[in-house]
Amino acid sequence: MKTKKEILKMSKDELHNYKWDDDLDLNKENSSCFNCSNCSDCSNCFDCSNCFDCFNCFNCSDCSNCSNCFDCFDCSDCSDCSNCFDCFDCRNLKDGKKHQYKICNVQLTKKEYEKKMKEIAGEKESK
Repeated sequence: MKTKKEILKMSKDELHNYKWDDDLDLNKENSSCFNCSNCSDCSNCFDCSNCFDCFNCFNCSDCSNCSNCFDCFDCSDCSDCSNCFDCFDCRNLKDGKKHQYKICNVQLTKKEYEKKMKEIAGEKESK
C-alpha cells in the first residue's frame, strides 16, 4: 500500500493505474437493478440512488464506478467496501468501521482529500 505522502503526489491517471491484486473483471451484461432511482449504467444494484456505472452495490448514493459496495456515499472507483463516505479508488474496506476521506485505502484529512479531489477534477477538465 502507498503512503499518504505518495498518494498526495499522484496524478489522477497514476491513481487510476494504481494496481490492486483483487481487481475485478466485471460482466455487466444481462444484470438488473431493483428499487434504484436516478442511476445510470448500473447493474445488479439494489436500493441505490444517483449512482453511475456501478455493479452489485446495495444502499449506495452518489457513487460512480464502484462494485460490490454496501452503504457507501459519494465514492468513486471503489470495490468491496462498506460504510464509506467520500472515498476514491479504495478496496476491501469491510471491517465494520466507517471510512471517510480515503484514497487508495490511505486515510487523509478532509482538507487533504478535498484538495486532492479538486486536483483530480482539474486534470479531468484539462484533458
